[in-house]
Amino acid sequence: MAKAKFKCYCNGDDMDTHEHKASKHILVAFLLNLSFVFIEIIGGIYTNSIAILSDAVHDFGDCLALGCAWILEKVSEKKPDDHYTFGYKRYSLLSALITAVVLVAGAAAVIYSSVLRWMEPVEIKAKGMLIIAVLGVLVNGVAVLKTSRGHGANEKAISLHMLEDVLGWVAILVGSLLIWWLHIPWIDPLLSIVVSVFILFSALRNMRQVLAVLMEKAPKGFDSRGFQASLSQVKAVMGIHHLHVWTVDGNTPIVTVHATVRDSATLCETESIKNDIAACAKLFGISHITIQLDRESNGCFQETCYFEED
Repeated sequence: MAKAKFKCYCNGDDMDTHEHKASKHILVAFLLNLSFVFIEIIGGIYTNSIAILSDAVHDFGDCLALGCAWILEKVSEKKPDDHYTFGYKRYSLLSALITAVVLVAGAAAVIYSSVLRWMEPVEIKAKGMLIIAVLGVLVNGVAVLKTSRGHGANEKAISLHMLEDVLGWVAILVGSLLIWWLHIPWIDPLLSIVVSVFILFSALRNMRQVLAVLMEKAPKGFDSRGFQASLSQVKAVMGIHHLHVWTVDGNTPIVTVHATVRDSATLCETESIKNDIAACAKLFGISHITIQLDRESNGCFQETCYFEED
C-alpha cells in the first residue's frame, strides 16, 4: 500500500505581523483610560451627572479589560512550542471575550443606575459636564486612533470599545449643551441609557464573533464551496475531500485538505500537485495549508468526510 504524503505550506511572517505593535497600542489605550477615570469620578461627583459617573464605572471596567488585553496580547506573541503547536494566538481571543463580558456587565449596571436617576432627577452642573465631555472625546479619540490600526480580533474589539466611548462622550457633550440651554435634568439619564444600550448590543455582537472563532467556524466571508471547486480544477486532482477551514486568531485562515490522485502518479507529479494546490490557496488568502494526497485505489482512511467527492 502506498503511503499517504503530507506537506505543510505556511508563511510565519504573515501570521506574526503587527503583533508587537498591537500590544503597544493596547498599552497606550490602557494608560489613557486609567488616567481619565479619576477625572471622571471627580467630575461626575462635582456635576451630579449620572452619565459621567456611569461612564467612570464603565471606563474602570475598560481599564481592567485593557490591562487583561495587554497581558494576553503579549502572551499571544510567543512562538509555537511543544505544548502550543499553533502558538499562543488564541490568548488574544480570550482577551477579546473578557472585554465583551466586562462591557455587557457594565452596560447592564449603567442602565439600572440611569433608570433610578430618571425616577429621581437632580440638578446638573452643565458647564462642568461640558468640559469633561470635551476631554472625554479627546482622550478616547486618541485611544481609537492608536488601536484602529490593528488587524487582530483583540485590537478590533478594543478599537470598537474605544469608538463606542467616543460616541458616548459626544452624546454627553450634546446633552450637556441641552441641559445648559433648556434646563431639562432628565436628559442626563436618558443619554446614559441610550449609550449603554448601544454598547450592550455591540458587545454581544463582538462576543458572538469571538465565540465563532473559538468554535472553529470557517472565517467570515470565506467561500468553502468555491474553494473546494477551485481545488478540484487543479490539474491531475481527481477529487477533493476532508476540507477543513478555520482560524486560530480570527485573522489568518488555516486549511487542511485531502486530494485524490491516480495510482500511477509519480513523486514528481505529486509534488507538482501540492504546489498547484498551495498556489490556488493563496488566491483565497490562505497562507497556511496542510495537504494530504490519497491514491485512487486506497481511498480516504477517514470513514466520514464533511465534503464528499463528486
